[in-house]
This record gives sequence, C-alpha cells and structure tokens, in this order.
Amino acid sequence: MKQAGILLGPSFLGINSTLFRTVFPGKQASLLQILGNLSVAIFAFTLTMRMDIISTLRGAKRCWQFGVISSFTSYIAIETLISLHKPIGKVNNSDAINILTTVITISSVISVTHALQELNLFTSELGQIAMSSSMISEIMQYVAISLQFQSLKDQEIFGFVIGLPAFMLLSIFVIRPTMKMIVQRTPLGQPLKEIYVVMILMGALVTAAIGEHFGAPIGLGPMMYGLVMPNGPPLATTITEKSEVMLNNFFMPFFYTHIGMKTNFKLLIKNWKAVIQFQCVLFVAFLIKVVACVLIAPTNNIRPKHGMALGLILSMKGLLELIICSRLRIVQTIDDQVFSQMVLFVVLMASICAPLIKVLYKHHPRVLKSPGIHEGQVRMIQNTPENTEFNIVSCLYNDGNVHSMIALLEACNPCQESPMRVHAIHLVELSGKFAPILIPVNNKNIKSLSINYPNTNAIFHAFENFSNNSSGPVTILSYVNVAPYNSMHEAVCNLVDDNSVPFLIIPFHENDQSLGTLTAPFIHDLNTNFLATVRCTVGILVDKYSRICMSISKLCFDVGIFFIGGIDDREALTMGIRMLERSNIKISLLRFVMNENANSSNRQGQMLTEYKKETEIMLDESLVDEFKGKKYKNDNVFYHEVVVEDCIQLMEAILRVTDKNYDLVMVGKRHNIGDLTDKEMSNFMDHAEQLGIIGDMLTSIEFCNGVVPVLVFQCGDQNVKQIEGLASS
Repeated sequence: MKQAGILLGPSFLGINSTLFRTVFPGKQASLLQILGNLSVAIFAFTLTMRMDIISTLRGAKRCWQFGVISSFTSYIAIETLISLHKPIGKVNNSDAINILTTVITISSVISVTHALQELNLFTSELGQIAMSSSMISEIMQYVAISLQFQSLKDQEIFGFVIGLPAFMLLSIFVIRPTMKMIVQRTPLGQPLKEIYVVMILMGALVTAAIGEHFGAPIGLGPMMYGLVMPNGPPLATTITEKSEVMLNNFFMPFFYTHIGMKTNFKLLIKNWKAVIQFQCVLFVAFLIKVVACVLIAPTNNIRPKHGMALGLILSMKGLLELIICSRLRIVQTIDDQVFSQMVLFVVLMASICAPLIKVLYKHHPRVLKSPGIHEGQVRMIQNTPENTEFNIVSCLYNDGNVHSMIALLEACNPCQESPMRVHAIHLVELSGKFAPILIPVNNKNIKSLSINYPNTNAIFHAFENFSNNSSGPVTILSYVNVAPYNSMHEAVCNLVDDNSVPFLIIPFHENDQSLGTLTAPFIHDLNTNFLATVRCTVGILVDKYSRICMSISKLCFDVGIFFIGGIDDREALTMGIRMLERSNIKISLLRFVMNENANSSNRQGQMLTEYKKETEIMLDESLVDEFKGKKYKNDNVFYHEVVVEDCIQLMEAILRVTDKNYDLVMVGKRHNIGDLTDKEMSNFMDHAEQLGIIGDMLTSIEFCNGVVPVLVFQCGDQNVKQIEGLASS
C-alpha cells in the first residue's frame, strides 16, 4: 500500500502535471490530510486495543536487552556517522536530527506489531519476544521524541509535562473502569451494542485531538486510549469486526496517498550522492541493530539464527515512522528531500526484512533452547511404564466435546498403580487481541475468564466433576488456549514437550454439527497441524453421535481393535491392554493377516530395509502375544484372526464385521497394506489423510451405519524425524 501511494505522488503520476492536477486538485490536499489523520488515529487505537499490555510487559522482563541495547548501539552509531559526514538535506536545528535518529533506531510497537501481523508471526514465540522488546524500546524513547517536538514548536514544556500524565491517569482510573462496566453489562456471548461501538471510536478521535493539543504525535493519544481497553471479547472483538474492513479498505489508503503525494523521488535524483551517503548511514544502523540482537541472543538462551530474525523484525519500519516524518515536514523542520529519503528507507526496510524473516523463521520452531527437553525422543503409549503416572493432553473446541472426551478418559482406566494426569485444554479462536494466551484455569481466575470465554467455565467444572467422581485417581489441569487456528497447535505442542506427554487426544472436526461450514474447515486444518508436528501419539476421536458417553456406564463396554500391523496399530493395542484392567470393558482383537506371497509383492515399492521389516513383524508378534496372554487371566479378552489375500480382501473383510455392537473401535492410521497410501486414497475417500484408509472406512456409513465411535492412533515417530530434518536445513 505504501508503494501504491508513492505511485500516485509526484514521483510517477505527478510527472504529468496536467494529469496530476486533474486527479488531485488543490482543494483535495487538505481533505486527504484530514482523512489521513483520521485513519492514523483509528489505526493506532484498534492496533493497541488488541494488545495485552500486562503480559507484554511481563514478558519484557526476560528480553529487555533486545529492545534497549540494540536501539542504544544503533543510536550511538548513527549519531556518530551523521555528525562526522552530515549526509542529510535541509534540517533546521539539531533537535530535528535527534528526532530523525530516534525514529531510525526506535523499535516501534505499532510498526513491529503491524509487521508481525503481515508476516503471520504475532502469535509465535518469536513474535511475542519482539512485541515485548519493542514495548520497552518505545517506552524509553517516546517521551524523548515528544519532548523534542516541544522544543521544535518553542512551546511551554509545562503543558506537556502536566497534560499527558494527567491524560494517562484519566485513561487508567476513569476510562478503563467505564469500559469494564460496559463489558459486564453485555450478556455473555453477545456482541457490544452499536451505541457503545460508536462512542468508543469517537473517543479515539477525541484522544488524538487531546494528544495533538499537548504537542504529541497524533497517534500517541489513541495509542494510550487503546492500551487501557479490555482486550478480547466482547469489546475489542466487536470493535475489530465493525471497523477493520472500513479501516483497511477505506481510511488507510487515504493516509498512504497523502504520504505518497508529499514524496518526490525526483529530488533524490538531483542529489544522488547525498542520498546514497544517507542511505548507507541508515543501512549501517540497521546492520548494527541486527548484529546486536545476534550477540545478545545466546545470553537469553536463544539461537543466533532466531536472534537475527528478531533483529530484522525490530528493524521493520512503517506507520509510526511515516507519521513522525510527516509531522516534521508539516512544521517545516525537514524539507521534501529528507522526507522522501525517510519514505525510501521505510520502503527498503520492508522489502529487505520481510523475505529474510520468512527464510530464517520458516517453520516457526521454538526460539528458546530448553536443555531439559529431550528433542527427538519419541513419546509413545508403548514406552510409558504401566506403574507410572499416565499423562494425557485432551483438547476441546467447545462444550459439545466434553462428554465424549471424559467417557474416553474414564475408559483409559485410571488406577492406583497408574494414576492419570489430564491436561484439559479449551481451544478458542483469537479475536479482538494480538497476544495469544495459554493460561491455567483455576478457581481463582475462572470467574474473570468466564466473562470473555463462557464455555471455559462449563468445561472446567465438567472436568472437575470427572476428577471427583472417577473410579481411579485423576488429576485435572485445565487450560484455555486463545490463538488463531493456523498457529493454535504451537502452544499445545510446547506443553506436550515440556510435560513429556505420550498421548494427545483431539476431537474430529465433524463430531459437532453446530460448528457450521465456516469453522469446521479451520478445525480440520488445525487437526492436520497437530498430526504433522506433535512429538507424541495422537488420537483422533470420531464420535459424531456422542455414543461413547452413553455406553461407558454400561455393565459391558465393548471395544474392538482392528490390527493389521505397524507402529500405529501397536499404539492402539497397547491402549487396549491398558483398558483391560477395568472390570466392565471387553476387548476384542481382530487381527488381519495378509498372505505371505501377496504381502511380499505388495511391499516391493516400499523403501523399507529387510531388517526393518523383520523388526516390525517381531514387535507386532510380541505385543499380540502379550495380549493373548491376558486371555488366560481375563474372561473379557477375545482374539480373532482373519487371513486375507490382498488389500481388496482386507477392506471387504473389515466391512463384513457388522454383527458386533461395538461401543468403541480403535485402529492405527498408517499400515503396510500394499501400494495404496493415505494420500493416494484421499481422492476416493473423504478423510483418508487424517484418519488413514482403514480409519476412514470405519467412520463411514458402510461400517455399522457410521454410528460407532472410532479412535484413530498416529505415533509421533515420523514427526520427530521431519522436524529434525527441517531444523537442520
């Protein structure tokens, strides 16, 4: 959009003066400036309104060096170079040079947040560190800029020193409590009333005028006004939904057009030597900031590569820098040449930094190095000792998933020898705020959380009741994870790693019909992200009619395990062996054995060594023998073996198993059943890529009319290899 504004200015369209005057008559210049100022005020307000100032400042405690040291070293370098070479156009006094130097070296919260939003990084770990660092940098330098503006205008400093602090106190002790009262009066789950939305947006314009009156840049007042707003639903969510489209598609183009009309690159061509010198000075300051972040990174347990990406993010320039330079031009402190050079620098920074950041932080890995986490270790149910605590992460999209999930957890047989620890995570789409959160839910904060996330309250109490009434010892750790769907899995995967969890359960996206056609695709993609990245066994629970919760209390809970072979099937069988200790559960193992000749011919195209084939067969036989051994001690154990010639007979045999009234069927996702793969079969099956070929068959209407709950297992061993390969590349 910045480039489009420049194209409309005198640098390109203005070459033809007649055309330029026709498109932009003189009377429109003031209108563009007014609309540009309105867009700046609303943009600064809506951007900062979505920030969580408390958590951002709390995170700044551990990464303040990036915001302070990198900016300070860059400031010293550019001050020295400018004083020695003076490669700059007309500047009326030294204070203006100080302001320009500060603008170049500052890491603006608004510019950094906007850049993170464009790069889809503001919910990542690196994005949160960048926001915290820029917050510290801007707090230290904003006062200096505003004080320098006062000296430029030759006004009394008293009004600034008294006025802005008074406005801050008014915002904290009057405006914020008023906004909280409005939120409390809004019914749970309902949007804000239209009258409140209009009043709040008008308040952003009023605060811009107040800040301007006290000599601050026009964005400072709305920025402070937005920071005191309660972020998240319903206030920030409603305002964002009402204003975002109008702001991005109507107001902001006016601002960039106004900037472009004042940018004249023809002036730079006339003084190209001075331009090159000045841009070199700016580039040196940019390099020093990046190098400083790289050197600071190891002291904060951050990889140097990610330190470089952080330095690039903190060097991004945007709206705030354009606002300040435009203000300096209006008060005739800098001329059009200097202004055009600063616009050129902003455009160059965006063009250079964005591609480099995408390369350095391509796969959104963890930034902080954690020596305690055994990266590459495969956590599986098979590797979990029977006499230790069984850790499970259970994800829920809404309260409609609760009953099925609790019934499955109860079937997993918590007992005194192996108590269960369940991390129940309510996944909520991020809206009306920037900072994603993963916070524990307890009796102290559930009341405040229920205001913004009413379903969390119901989920929390349901799992508390499960813990109190379970047949065995169950410890519940409840969380709410608020993030965009495309990055929601990252915080959950980090929690899985930090707690060495072997089993993650996620509901299938078609379980809840109330999700609708808009939300279900996002949850489908989220489940795909879980399967691709998490380093433990994943279980996808398909229970479209909530039958499992109605069956778990029966005298006999019938579980069927379809076993073909492979690591995923072994995970399903291991879970079945664990369930056997529960008195009302009956386990039936249906093992499908492929004919030796057909099996060998079907596997010719697979890139498995003979040694690995033999190892897989040995592991399968060992676990099946263990299950058979349980048959002599438990009357609820049944074993059936079916020999098939090829994969076609295998599918036919599975579909013939309709006489069993199973309450739950468990199966692995990936199998060695010939040349057919999940990806190839996705053209013929609806959900083969997520559930596998067999899992998709078992959830279809062709198998028991599609009413039997199915739990599909995928081991995380392949994910570890993929992630290690990405990290090394």
